[in-house]
Amino acid sequence: MAATIREIAEKTGVSITTISQILNGKGERFSDLTRAKVLKTAKEMSYKPNFFAKNMIVSHTNTIGMIVPEVTDPFFSQMVKGAEDYLNKEGYMIMLCNSSNDKAREDLYVEELLHRAVDGLIIASPNILLSGVIARMEEKRAPYILLDRQRNPRPEGNIAIDDFKGGFMATEHLINLGHTNIGIIISDTSFYNVHERYEGYLACMKKYNLVVEESWIVSGDQTMNAGYVATQKLLTESITAIFATNDLMAMGTYRAALEKGLNVPNDLSVIGFDDIELSEYMTPPLTTIRQPIYGIGEIAAELLLKNIQNPTEKLENRLLDISLINRSSTKSIDNK
Repeated sequence: MAATIREIAEKTGVSITTISQILNGKGERFSDLTRAKVLKTAKEMSYKPNFFAKNMIVSHTNTIGMIVPEVTDPFFSQMVKGAEDYLNKEGYMIMLCNSSNDKAREDLYVEELLHRAVDGLIIASPNILLSGVIARMEEKRAPYILLDRQRNPRPEGNIAIDDFKGGFMATEHLINLGHTNIGIIISDTSFYNVHERYEGYLACMKKYNLVVEESWIVSGDQTMNAGYVATQKLLTESITAIFATNDLMAMGTYRAALEKGLNVPNDLSVIGFDDIELSEYMTPPLTTIRQPIYGIGEIAAELLLKNIQNPTEKLENRLLDISLINRSSTKSIDNK
């Protein structure tokens, strides 16, 4: 267990006030011998400062609040890791809250984190924040970054990808392989910018003069089970390929195809979106649109710390690159 200042005082015979000033970098008036003695003993006794107590003096806790919709989702776990790794290097800790896609819980967490005097917040939300919640953050002068897929209009501090372009790229990849009957699994448009990915799919099909049957468009939530159920419906249609608008749903597609006795990609081509870590280890490895999930968390942390250190400067916007990762789950329809 880490030592307290009182325990260091008992061991060194130096007063608590003197030790406190030395450990807080304000001990210039004390002799080199005293400072060396205190610092050496503090190190030997594994002393760590009490950040809560320090906050009463310097108004900083070196703690960042982060709220995500579902911490068990691999997408958000990678994002959290990106933010945490960056913040840890800068001497900050994350206080992580899981809203379980519950808007009321999300608003409560904002209040609780502000009450705990975090230095800033990173909020990944599918919801439009209440004006009262934003007002509370402004009132507390708490810098915040919204990873909300542009649900909350904001002129600065936006971290985004071109989801429309990604949806177009995924669809065009399948068309270039000779597929014309392409199903798509979407979800509530408040998640993952799915609406933009869907619009990209429609635009690409239109560009190549391909008809989209209404029955080729199936909706579910952003889970493996939703992908499984949606694929069961799609496999009653005359499709040869499926675009799942996130990788988790693509995993469900694999299972539904297997149960139907179909081989991916020989009988059914599948493409996902996100490139979560598991995608590379699926059988076969999943072709997908990669967005820099880890980088989103990392950049969010970077921009937030810049805002904490320079509160009057305008936050920059970042549009991050995406790319097609061509693995083994898609195949030319002419090469069966």
